[in-house]
Amino acid sequence: MSKSGLPVFTVAMMVTGNLLGAGILALPINLGPAGILPAIVGIVLVWALMLMSSYILADQKELMSGETSGLPSFFELKLGPIGKWIAVVADLIILYGVLTAYLVGITSIMVNLFDLSYGWMVTLIFFAVVAGLTSFGVVILRKCNAVIMITMVITFLILLGMVMPEVNFARAMPMKWDFLPAALPVVLTAFLYHNLIPTVCRELNNDKAAVRKAMFIGSVIGLAMNLSWTLFVFCALPMHGPDGISILHAFQLNLPATVPLSKLLDSSFFTNVGLAFAILSMTAAFMANGIALLDFLHDLGSNTFKMDNKILIWLVAFIPPLFVSLAYPDIFLVAMNVVGGIGVCIFFGILPSFLLLKQGGTKNKALGWTMLVLFGFIMIFELGQEFGLTHIHPDIDYWIHQPFGG
Repeated sequence: MSKSGLPVFTVAMMVTGNLLGAGILALPINLGPAGILPAIVGIVLVWALMLMSSYILADQKELMSGETSGLPSFFELKLGPIGKWIAVVADLIILYGVLTAYLVGITSIMVNLFDLSYGWMVTLIFFAVVAGLTSFGVVILRKCNAVIMITMVITFLILLGMVMPEVNFARAMPMKWDFLPAALPVVLTAFLYHNLIPTVCRELNNDKAAVRKAMFIGSVIGLAMNLSWTLFVFCALPMHGPDGISILHAFQLNLPATVPLSKLLDSSFFTNVGLAFAILSMTAAFMANGIALLDFLHDLGSNTFKMDNKILIWLVAFIPPLFVSLAYPDIFLVAMNVVGGIGVCIFFGILPSFLLLKQGGTKNKALGWTMLVLFGFIMIFELGQEFGLTHIHPDIDYWIHQPFGG
């Protein structure tokens, strides 16, 4: 319990729920070409970085006491107008990017599992449902959250249980460490819960110890789920193989992990459970991030542009992700990489690092510079990938010649 009497575990489940979006479905495919040991190291490293980043933000008294209207306003207070607008741009990249990823993710799953010819119809139907639900605000999310979380955990455990017989740990032996930097942006997206920090502080009555405990417990549960899912999928799927049943094939087509797994197991039950997990996780995540985007645009519009038209704000929030999803339906992993490698790196990596450096002190400066270098390294690699300056791709020839590659 926190000092306010609210259960810390309940708030921790909010954190975990925010981690069970598209990221967990993307991790095994995006990290697969690196090998399982580099994947595990990358996941644990990013989890630690994101947890430390969340601690830095939660320790700020202005956020704890609610003195600012949101994270961009907070960064304006601490780092000036430049800090605010950098935060605004980064947050828009994150929120628009994840909404796009959820739309194209569901479309990719449905089209590839059921050989549908009209993917745009899937996108429109899913959009109509989730954007419609999001319009009701946080009330409906709170009412549905417990049921969604319980169902997601059950379906997740069923998926792991069904994948387990296919696991061959010999596939974990080959490694390609040089591919890991290109895969880290998706890992950052998978551990993104930082927009919840003001809510967590408020729900736990600004009890610093309780806030840290809730974020630790929630993120550790997410870490365990991400690690187990990545390990099982990686050791169940061959790296390359016929009929599109491989990690490399899914990577090349920007597919979530449940698509090749469904083809591998050839089980309608697994397909239905995997589809249920994907729909539930992406629906809950879309609603949470959609509400955050609506609130963000409302604050930005009313405070900066003196505009408070709810219909216009709704259109600005949801029409751009819809158009991008319809125009580019095969950008699931690309969207996840942009969100993590640019938006998350700036908003929840580089800016918190500057907060520590500004606070001064030997420990703060050491940690600040360490985080700045690591997040900056990931962002530079992602920008290089997106602009064609670096060319880190899966080494297909390497995996073909591995004894357990297929």
